[in-house]
Amino acid sequence: MEKRFGFIVRIKKLFGKEVTIDEVGMESHLFEHSDIDSSVASLEHLQLLPDPVRFETYVYIDSEGKEWIPGIGYDTITYRLVYEVWLCDGRTIAYELYDETKS
Repeated sequence: MEKRFGFIVRIKKLFGKEVTIDEVGMESHLFEHSDIDSSVASLEHLQLLPDPVRFETYVYIDSEGKEWIPGIGYDTITYRLVYEVWLCDGRTIAYELYDETKS
């Protein structure tokens, strides 16, 4: 549950959204590069990420019905944060590459 608190802090900082913990869903998935849609990570970004990469995803639907989904990418061996991508209604609105060294 504490990881959802991180999401709440981050969405407020980036987008000014006030969210409560019970409004947030969370999942974790391991993805090979070939499984990642280009709307989530461009080929340029994928080349900088470990393969496979673990994504923790959060889901929040705001009062206007907009669906917010950040994907937080981690190296599967070191669990080091390597990528963050934010989608709103299926469209990428922000991203951050945290580590440009491929594992």
